[in-house]
Amino acid sequence: MAFGGQSQQRWGDNSINTTDYIRDFQLTDLAGRVCHSFPTRGRGWILFAFFGLDGQSAQTLQALQKLADGYKESGKLTVWGISQETDPAVVKSFAAELGITFPLMLDHQLYHSGLYGIPYAPAVFLVSSDGKVQRKALGYKPTVLSDMSQRYATFAELPEPVEL
Repeated sequence: MAFGGQSQQRWGDNSINTTDYIRDFQLTDLAGRVCHSFPTRGRGWILFAFFGLDGQSAQTLQALQKLADGYKESGKLTVWGISQETDPAVVKSFAAELGITFPLMLDHQLYHSGLYGIPYAPAVFLVSSDGKVQRKALGYKPTVLSDMSQRYATFAELPEPVEL
């Protein structure tokens, strides 16, 4: 199943699964630039993290910062944080407190959260370059995030995964 069509609205807890494909995301980053996921996926895998401004989201973002830092040299993993809070100043402050340096996007009017059936934040999706969801985590789940790190390390043919 492919998600992302204009007419497809999904609500509730029926979020995308590991057998599903996603289409191009179009999001606005904190600097106001429009960003597309398709060219980014073309360089490797992408990890989408929908987040709020709560403690679970903070823990998830800090773990993902470790992944972003640890896999930076491979050049094949991109981490995008997708904020469900749409005030850029609030998101910037939250990210600065946590030391987050990977790109953060704004999900205006929760469009993508609704489109992909994201029931709550944090929600993390590891997506391969062909658009297939490889793994997902709803809520802060350290073991699932570690599994995502292992899957990416296998894909990138790295000797050891980044430990969280």
